[in-house]
Amino acid sequence: MISCRAPGKLFIAGEYAVVEPGHRAVLTAVDRYATATVIPAAATTLRSDLDGGITLTCRRHGDGLAPDTEDGTVPRAFAYVFAAARILDRLCAERGVETNPYDLEVRAELGDADGRKFGLGSSAAVTVATVDALGRFHGLGLNTMDRYRLAMLATLEVNPKASGGDIAVSTWGGWLAYASPDRTHVAELAAAEGIEAALRSPWPGLSVRPLRTPTELALQVGWTGTPASTPALVAGLGDRQQRPSERAHFLLRSDDCVERLVTAIESADAAAICAEIDCARQLLLDLDAGTGLGIMTERLHALCAAGAAVGAAAKPSGAGGGDCGIALIDRTRDTAITALTERWIGAGIRPLPLRTHPFEGDSQ
Repeated sequence: MISCRAPGKLFIAGEYAVVEPGHRAVLTAVDRYATATVIPAAATTLRSDLDGGITLTCRRHGDGLAPDTEDGTVPRAFAYVFAAARILDRLCAERGVETNPYDLEVRAELGDADGRKFGLGSSAAVTVATVDALGRFHGLGLNTMDRYRLAMLATLEVNPKASGGDIAVSTWGGWLAYASPDRTHVAELAAAEGIEAALRSPWPGLSVRPLRTPTELALQVGWTGTPASTPALVAGLGDRQQRPSERAHFLLRSDDCVERLVTAIESADAAAICAEIDCARQLLLDLDAGTGLGIMTERLHALCAAGAAVGAAAKPSGAGGGDCGIALIDRTRDTAITALTERWIGAGIRPLPLRTHPFEGDSQ
């Protein structure tokens, strides 16, 4: 039996800019996980606890893997898992590696007990865990960048506009500075030259830089109770596109903010880190005002206001429209942290007890 897990994520800064190739974001991995477990079997079967627990049997179709369903389609809950399995299958074929059937079970603990997602990147974590487990099962000897790239290729089959920031931080863990690749180029490369070529060729725009964990600050996370769809919000940005000059100005301001944030993190400058979190929040407010996307909900406004009231830097994490927000505050200010928690609860916001994965001093 082979079992691999991948952590969830939180965006710290750079949302809506990182969807453009070469533009940057900072993220952190958190200690909620997706786990993929694979064992040899008589037939290839995918199992998931998503959507109440379902099973998908796969079959060989020519040289590839296909869903054994009446209409030949993949159930929505298996979209990312199946895409990952198929990408690994294609890589095995290119390398001449014989594939044996398996039973793959995927479980995720990235949402509430009633199935509502917290916005912690469950799709990315599921994809990364699946790639890792199947890579080990097939004996492919994948390194960290290989796993990211394979998970990204699988993700692009489902969501071509995905930035991949969540994929990257679920792969590397910790705090991460990330710039997204040219996904159109990457997808075309894989289609024209194969998966192996896509692993070995440059990906224009891609940058991954692990950062130190800013242990001088406490990262507090609040859930609004309302799930949001990142793909839908990102697609909405395209539908309500800013004028080119406005978009360019937003991207420039966002990249400058992220660059200053990275410098502040690396130099352990807590005050500067908090200043850039406030800057990132203002960028989202301005973007929302200019596009009407609905990034800032009533509870996200309340989350940020509660942070300001106790001297914390707070903002939405990710695409907004619900899901989570974050606050960064001096770790030694216990009274203020307690007050923040109480204000959030009073506003209908649920504090989530999350830590960075791996936590400072923990092993992977």
